[in-house]
Amino acid sequence: MKLLIKNAATAIATTCAMSIFSGNYVSAHTIQRSEDSNSNLLAQNSQKQAENLLTSGNRKFQQKDYAGAIVEFSQAIKIDPNFEKAVYNRAVAYDLSGNRQGAIDDYTQSIKLNPRNTNSYFNRATAKEKNGDRQGAMSDLDRVIQLDANYVDAYLNRGNLWLEANNINAAIANFSQVIKLKPNRADGYLNRGLAKYKLADRQGAIADYDLAIKVNANYEFAYSNRAWTKLELGDERGALKDYDRAITLNPNNSFSYYNRANIRRKSGDNSGAISDYSKAIQLDPSNSFAYNNRGVAQKSAKDFQSAINDFTKTIALDPNFAEAYYNRAAARQALKDRSGAVTDFKTAAKLYQQQGNKTKSSDALNLVWQVQNQK
Repeated sequence: MKLLIKNAATAIATTCAMSIFSGNYVSAHTIQRSEDSNSNLLAQNSQKQAENLLTSGNRKFQQKDYAGAIVEFSQAIKIDPNFEKAVYNRAVAYDLSGNRQGAIDDYTQSIKLNPRNTNSYFNRATAKEKNGDRQGAMSDLDRVIQLDANYVDAYLNRGNLWLEANNINAAIANFSQVIKLKPNRADGYLNRGLAKYKLADRQGAIADYDLAIKVNANYEFAYSNRAWTKLELGDERGALKDYDRAITLNPNNSFSYYNRANIRRKSGDNSGAISDYSKAIQLDPSNSFAYNNRGVAQKSAKDFQSAINDFTKTIALDPNFAEAYYNRAAARQALKDRSGAVTDFKTAAKLYQQQGNKTKSSDALNLVWQVQNQK
């Protein structure tokens, strides 16, 4: 008696949440200028020399020669250890050259010399955040706002810290203050939209992304975030339109191509999906999801060998990618490679079991049995 066999296992496309962008932290990397003054203090040779070194360091800083600027600022500080401008400027140069701890130390010294320099607190907060000291960063931003209640960027960064700490209401309050002080700050709307999204307020998030775009019609991240949120609400056409715009604004963002490809594949546009997955892979060759999903589109287009190649690449990037084994098994089954299909279905079943997905594990094992008993 001939056993009834499924035509082929359905390939599984995986969508990873690589679509929501939060606003970047901002920095006040503005150096302080030397003063052209005829005061008695500057008339003294040593102080004049320190001022000249500051000017020379500033010139190198503007040329992005941060190492050279640090040398000049250090010489100025050696002449006058209390030369706050040189200390602050060296901190900024350290910061931009990647020496976070050196920057923090100099910002701290700058604060000792000038306790009301809000930029020193603000930049130290940014450096601390990059060093993983979020509590220290929060403390510094609190101090900035105490000294200057209108320091917009401090509210923005403090909102980001609250967002990362999952205190969404505090984050929204800070982003709202950004908007109150500067109604044309698109990043304020973007970040508040993200906070609302995390509260599952999808419509509120879209409303804020709309406002961000109204303020800045070329704000790529706002289009990308709005697209993803629309997609969750079932508005695929609106999402596709927003990804089109995001890609026009930034043709080098692999995530936008990947997400647009998912929409195209779901709507049956395999050719368009394959094109977008290919572009995403070109921009980010480490994106295992893009290889897997391109393989799914290739399989739907009956190009089974290309699909197998993509699933194999997915597995090379992520050996625990259960769907890739399952999908490669399905493609091999379509090419009547029973041995390869059985091996891959078994591996998929084992991985699904390890990952706690008993339903898919059982499904893969059932397919092993069917392929083995196929006449």
